[in-house]
Parts: sequence; structure tokens; C-alpha cells
Amino acid sequence: MLKSIEEEWLGFAAMTMPGIAKNSVQYSEMKKAFFAGAWTVYCANVEISQPHVSSEQACEYLDSLEKECEAFKSQMMREYGERN
Repeated sequence: MLKSIEEEWLGFAAMTMPGIAKNSVQYSEMKKAFFAGAWTVYCANVEISQPHVSSEQACEYLDSLEKECEAFKSQMMREYGERN
């Protein structure tokens, strides 16, 4: 099922900040960052759908985003493992 950005945010916040009050500065700033990231991906999707971007360019770009996200995830998992 496709989820809204708000629904994705709520799931992310529940997993990563279970003890943080929803009215806290940390919660608010994290939500802003989460939605800014979503906006960035949305804008990228709009851009690659434009006629001046070939299908090959679009696929290469999406592949590069996937690699970037996977690298970040790996880094976060390493850091989590070091702390726990």
C-alpha cells in the first residue's frame, strides 16, 4: 500500500525517536529534515520525467540515488553497531 509522506514520517519517528516528545525541538527539526528529503526526491522525479532527460539518464540517476542511500544506510548500521 502506498503511504503518504506523513505516514512514512510517523513510522520513521516511532522507530528512531520513541522517547522524544512530539512537541520537542528535536522532533520538529527531524520532521522538517525528513520532509525536506522527501521534497528533494519528489523534485528529482519531476526532473527526470522531463522530455530533455533520456530514459537512460533517468535510470542512471535513479541507480546513483540508490547507491547513495545504500551507502548511507550501511554507514548508519555500522555506527549503530559500534554504539550497541
